[in-house]
Amino acid sequence: MRVIIAASEGDDPKWANHLGVPKQLAPLHGAPLLAHTIDQAVSMCDDVHVTLPDDPRYDVLSGLPGITRHVRAGDYPSEYASTRDLWSTDDRTVLLLGDVYFTPEAISTIAGTPDRGIRIFGREGASRHTGSDWGAVFATSFWPEHHAELDRYLTDVHYEHAVGHCLRPPGWMLLCAVQGTPWEVHTVQAPWFVEIDDLTDSIDRAVDYARHPVFDFRRRGAVVTPSFTAPRGS
Repeated sequence: MRVIIAASEGDDPKWANHLGVPKQLAPLHGAPLLAHTIDQAVSMCDDVHVTLPDDPRYDVLSGLPGITRHVRAGDYPSEYASTRDLWSTDDRTVLLLGDVYFTPEAISTIAGTPDRGIRIFGREGASRHTGSDWGAVFATSFWPEHHAELDRYLTDVHYEHAVGHCLRPPGWMLLCAVQGTPWEVHTVQAPWFVEIDDLTDSIDRAVDYARHPVFDFRRRGAVVTPSFTAPRGS
């Protein structure tokens, strides 16, 4: 298995540089969120890659062992495009989004899914656990024989985005393509969609961070900055 964490999108206007850091570096128990996800990925396999923007703030992760870092400059139409050259040619690829908090149970579900098919992991709708009002895609899994199929689907997804026909998040649009359902219709179908409905969630905005039970930032007006120092390692 190869695990890729896609975290190269850079600053998100919805996050608005909250706490003075990118959302992927939002503090979680004194360490960046992305460091937490990296630790989980390393527990899944010994072939872990992380895409990062050309931003010195991400240097805090430079000493983490067990990963290969890839700096991506410029804009990409999706997390799939920014990681395309890293997809495994001889094993399963698991693509995790770098702005997502994953529970241990979610990681277990993703790692342990036995199906040899394209699988998109997420939550269909609003969350009773985190207060989020909408669904989210958290991860995607596929095998080498799916690369050409995914390339075809993603060509359409990126085109629809580029011309403004459909501006839904690429993960949802890819699910539509895999399922054969219309772009604008929000529907999920097994086996392609695997539901994860717990504290796993995307952290896109300051309000997402503030209301999520696992994050330290729960105090009115508090200023929280990362105190994490990456361990030195190979």
